[in-house]
Amino acid sequence: MSRPPPRPFDPARFAELQRARGTPYGAPFHYSASTASTNDLALDSARAGASSGAVFLADHQTQGRGRRGKTWLAEPNHDLLFSILLRPEREATPPSLTLAVGLGVRAALAPASAEALTVKWPNDVLAGRRKLAGILCEGQFEGKRLSALVIGIGVNIYQAPLPAELEGQVAALEQLGSVETAREREFERERLLVDILEAVERRVTPCVRDGFASLLPEFAQHDALAGERVEVSGPTALVGRARGVDAEGRLLVESEGLVVPVYSGTVRVIGG
Repeated sequence: MSRPPPRPFDPARFAELQRARGTPYGAPFHYSASTASTNDLALDSARAGASSGAVFLADHQTQGRGRRGKTWLAEPNHDLLFSILLRPEREATPPSLTLAVGLGVRAALAPASAEALTVKWPNDVLAGRRKLAGILCEGQFEGKRLSALVIGIGVNIYQAPLPAELEGQVAALEQLGSVETAREREFERERLLVDILEAVERRVTPCVRDGFASLLPEFAQHDALAGERVEVSGPTALVGRARGVDAEGRLLVESEGLVVPVYSGTVRVIGG
């Protein structure tokens, strides 16, 4: 039995579920069948005074982006592509917020996956070595003060054709079906979104209030890089052994007898 073709997102169904759950994120909710980037929509709305907790979702993005200028590829109606607008009362470091969001996304998706899901520093949720979800945080400033934070999240729900260079590097939730969620059934993206928003809020709120230290035990349980030999490129370039993250969300890499905190960069597992 094959699943039905993916249908457009139903904003009315989402609103019903969001109200019943009482999640702080998702009201107001803005839906677009197609847009350039949900992060751009959220940033524009932030400049116009949109409130904290607003969510912007599109069934298709023509200019979706990831970190360092990479493009997020997605077929219409196949994925969850959305952005959350926050106006945090206290500033938190971008690495720690991104990891807090990753932990929330991982927790929300884990019941639908028979394969263990992990969080890869700085911004991915993985199934094995394959990318299931990605996160892009962008700030809006008034002078040096952070006035708004936009969290862009992309989750691969249904399989879609991939460029040859991405074969074996990307996972879709329908490939990971657990006993509780048969692979043939249609995923209710509206319910998944409510689950994700609830799980993300439960981690972002303490991260902003208390810092990332309270989330370190959870991250250690689901750290995709723990103990791996890695190569870091970017502002800090080095090769070493990943040793978790610190209370600011910085990757810790043991190299030549020293543990070096890495604030930003790209990490590749090189084995050995």
